[in-house]
Amino acid sequence: MNWQWLAMLGAGAIAALLFRRHVGFVTRVDAHSMWPTLRPGQILFTRSVLHGHRIRHGDIAVVQSAELGRRVVKRILGLPGDRLEFGSGGLVRNGEPLIEPYVVRAGGASGSWRVPEGHCFLLGDNRAASSDSRCWKQPFTPLEAIVGRVCARGS
Repeated sequence: MNWQWLAMLGAGAIAALLFRRHVGFVTRVDAHSMWPTLRPGQILFTRSVLHGHRIRHGDIAVVQSAELGRRVVKRILGLPGDRLEFGSGGLVRNGEPLIEPYVVRAGGASGSWRVPEGHCFLLGDNRAASSDSRCWKQPFTPLEAIVGRVCARGS
């Protein structure tokens, strides 16, 4: 009888791991960098992403940051091949100024970047208080580091 309980626990653990890897997981916002879109402590349901597939400009993603040694939540604004310019006039991608109604506090580092193949460029919505691609030692995040795309928000 005891082995049946162990078998059920093992099957449940495997099912949970498979769900997390291929369907989704819950994560919690731990910083102010995405305010006002997301607030610290907010719960997010995140669809799992394998190797950066189906990622689009503007997606909010959960990324395993090698530089910071933890998961971060940021907006994807640059994909492979994009040219980005950031200055007092805001963000320009491939020569087109972006309209970003979710940015309330602009600011932070300025510059220009070309996103290499297999990478993306990440920014927080609270630009004045965001640690993101503009100031990281390695500004480009490998697409493989994207673990999920936010698809629902809780309180």
